[in-house]
Amino acid sequence: MKNLFEKGISFRSYIFNLDDKSKHNLMKYYIPMNIKEELKEQLGNIDKKINILGVVEPNCPDCWINLSLLEKMISFNNNIDLRLVIRKSVDKELDAYRVDGFVKVPTFIFMDENFGILDSFIEKPQILKDADINTAEGSAMNMNYIIGKLINETAKEIMDKLLKGI
Repeated sequence: MKNLFEKGISFRSYIFNLDDKSKHNLMKYYIPMNIKEELKEQLGNIDKKINILGVVEPNCPDCWINLSLLEKMISFNNNIDLRLVIRKSVDKELDAYRVDGFVKVPTFIFMDENFGILDSFIEKPQILKDADINTAEGSAMNMNYIIGKLINETAKEIMDKLLKGI
């Protein structure tokens, strides 16, 4: 994973290379995103180096939501370093992260300072994966996710993965 991480680019570089539509879609989630104070404090207290490899695609709604959230989260701690790669450029190297034969995006791989794998987040929060979107309740949950109303639930899941093993 270290080699893939080192091939990656920063969030800022990623944004600069996006087309206007993708940049707009990403920023419509990033700009208004509010993370609970307790999560901000918890993030600020991480005193160990964490590396995150993000596998993304510019035109993916799940990437717009979850990459925005992850970038906002790590802005509260300089010990966390995020590098992004485009899925098609690394697809063959991520067999361990395939779901139903595909590398889903976003895939965030959380690693310690020596690039030992801590955990991963794939595509959507678990509460949404567990929901039956063919029911009224599941459909409502999916809509809440799309409009950014599951941010703190997703942030909590990501936080738990960040803290795993450190």
